[in-house]
Amino acid sequence: MTEAPKPPRFAVFLIVLLDVMGLGLIIPAQPFLAQHFGASAATVTLIGTTYALMQFLFAPVWGTLSDKFGRKPILVTTLFLTLIGHCVFAWASSLAMLFGARALAGLGAANISTAQAVLSDTHPPAERSRAMALVGAAFGVGFVLGPALGGILSHLDHEAPALYPALFAATLALANIFFVTTRVPETRFLTTSTSSKKESILTFVKLDRQLQILILTTFLTMTAFALMEQTIGLYIGRIWVNDGGMEGMRHATSLTSVFLVVVGLSAIAVQGYFVRKWLKTRSEVLIFRAGLVTISISLVLIPMLGWIGSFPLFLLSGALLALGSGMFNPAMAGLVSQSCPADKQGVGLALNQSGQALGRIVGPTFAGTLFSVGTSMPFFVGTVLTLLALGVSSAALTRQLPVQKTATPE
Repeated sequence: MTEAPKPPRFAVFLIVLLDVMGLGLIIPAQPFLAQHFGASAATVTLIGTTYALMQFLFAPVWGTLSDKFGRKPILVTTLFLTLIGHCVFAWASSLAMLFGARALAGLGAANISTAQAVLSDTHPPAERSRAMALVGAAFGVGFVLGPALGGILSHLDHEAPALYPALFAATLALANIFFVTTRVPETRFLTTSTSSKKESILTFVKLDRQLQILILTTFLTMTAFALMEQTIGLYIGRIWVNDGGMEGMRHATSLTSVFLVVVGLSAIAVQGYFVRKWLKTRSEVLIFRAGLVTISISLVLIPMLGWIGSFPLFLLSGALLALGSGMFNPAMAGLVSQSCPADKQGVGLALNQSGQALGRIVGPTFAGTLFSVGTSMPFFVGTVLTLLALGVSSAALTRQLPVQKTATPE
């Protein structure tokens, strides 16, 4: 029997970090650049829908292919697609080019489950949630450095504020390709399984009820998160800027960057230390339920603190949001991984990512309309959806999955 390789934790951390930094560089300027091309609030949020649609469609494809051919070639392929997407965004001269750029980037970003599968390949089931927290920590670092650099680089060209952030994002994607090609080992030991892609996906969709509940919970929670994510920049602009000119766009971009940096810093602390510590002694079910409650509270606080009008106080909602998502995401990924056999980790985690992506489709589809009805509506609806997710999971997940917390042999 082939001995499993040493867990490449740092490699996965760096892959996700560079990927998320590239996304974070672009996010602050994206809604305002779309408005510059004449997009309405509803159209702005549909850009996020395009990105998520590609993730939804291709995450199971990449996951299944990584189970069949290995993790490394899939990571390289998807990172190359991300590189092309960032380059198209850098020189976008129309709304159609923005949509095309985000479609390519979403196609590449469907690889997160493949990176998670690298950790699943190299960790025993009881340790996987703690390992998945490293992915969350990488997201946190990326969303600190990405928006911060994006805000700075957007000021280098006042006529094209997205040019330098997008070019730097493309550079990071190129560096990521080089790193994966030269430094990341293959962790998937290929088998002689002859099951087809279609059979593998259908098998997982029809798997036990508990896995279906996990994916449904992920979908509801991500829909709520996407409602916030797609409108937070517009909300900040409406409450603290309310200026549709280029100077107002830059100011709103800067404030949105600050909010995302706070979220990122909080996520680093939560997933890089606290959640990994809590998961040593507490079950994944308890941690992700606590995360859902915290997300619900943070979504309610966003409009409440906006009404108060203090931006420094408003940032507390971002820190609390990071705490909730920092508890929910790694615990959920660990539960999904524990539900799947060893030779189906890629497609299993990819289906969970598809649940996330579907939420990022449904959320942005309605986010702009809800924002037009009332600036606080996306956050209130998101709260209801998160509480619904808590109810669904509480009704079905009455115990920890069969894998229990045990000491892991060194």
